[in-house]
Amino acid sequence: MGLEKRTIKIIVIVAVILVVIGTILGLLLGLLLPIRYVELEVWPRSDEYNSEEPLIYFRANDPGSWHPWYKKINDFLRVYETSVPEEPPRAPCSVNRQDQRLPVPQCEQALAMWAPCNADHFYGYADGRPCVFLRLSHIHYWVPEPYNVTLQLPLPDDMPHNIKEAMRQRPAHQFGDFIWVSCDGEFSSDKENVGTIQYIPIGFPPGFPASRLHTADRLTYSARSLPDDVPGPLIGVFFENPKRGLVINVECRIWTRDIYYNPTSRTGRARFELHVE
Repeated sequence: MGLEKRTIKIIVIVAVILVVIGTILGLLLGLLLPIRYVELEVWPRSDEYNSEEPLIYFRANDPGSWHPWYKKINDFLRVYETSVPEEPPRAPCSVNRQDQRLPVPQCEQALAMWAPCNADHFYGYADGRPCVFLRLSHIHYWVPEPYNVTLQLPLPDDMPHNIKEAMRQRPAHQFGDFIWVSCDGEFSSDKENVGTIQYIPIGFPPGFPASRLHTADRLTYSARSLPDDVPGPLIGVFFENPKRGLVINVECRIWTRDIYYNPTSRTGRARFELHVE
């Protein structure tokens, strides 16, 4: 009997030690390994890109000022260039202007859908009405829980009206789930100065189609650490009339049930500064 009690004590002690060791190892790994969890990328980026204070600054009447941004967007979009775009198109079909490419009907249609966020319009920078592109990254270990009206679960009170309306018009059981996106001025003064924001392609929901994202539920475990063979879908954010001569703080975020909004975190959100002279 005494031996059995001693054995039980030993088992309990060993179990406690293993739990403590596991907890310590988990904490150490959490501190030492880089966090790679659902970041919202903003493009274009400056050469000295700083995630805390990324600034897009240019003078609309000075081609030498905005042309570097135009080139950076072209470089970023080059991997998306195709003569057979998807429906709806994943990105602008070509980075070449109308007079520099061989017209392909399908491509011209895709470019029209992405206007003015395409090369033909210099992505809006020549007019002082810039386009910014958003893309999700680090999603290989993520299984999103999208908001939709099909689940009949409550939606956040602060969710923008245009997203709620898009959910009703394109219910998930018919059109599939979306990782919804919204952008706005970060602070009250920025909200007044940022002007009208449109999401491109116009006529499509403001978000990423979940079917196009290579999330963990669509990958084998061994493939989760490998880069995507196909670049992820984009959203164009078109600033129709930002107030000039001011630095405008912009915040964009994704809306899913599993990501809680935190203005100090980079998970599922991004911020940048826009300054148009």
